[in-house]
Amino acid sequence: EAAGGRVRAARLTLDRLAVGKLVELSVPALVVPKGRMKSNLLGMSFLNRLESWEVRPEKLVLHGYP
Repeated sequence: EAAGGRVRAARLTLDRLAVGKLVELSVPALVVPKGRMKSNLLGMSFLNRLESWEVRPEKLVLHGYP
């Protein structure tokens, strides 16, 4: 289930996921068919690995471990 309803997805593990200077290895992910979502999502499988994160107006601020 996704925010927009039910959608098929393939599970995989990303060897490396980088967002700016933050890099995580072996991150579980889902791939959905092209055109099923309007934008990409950064999921909790990545966010839970960070020291913290916060939502500000118009942006998501990520804080990695030193």
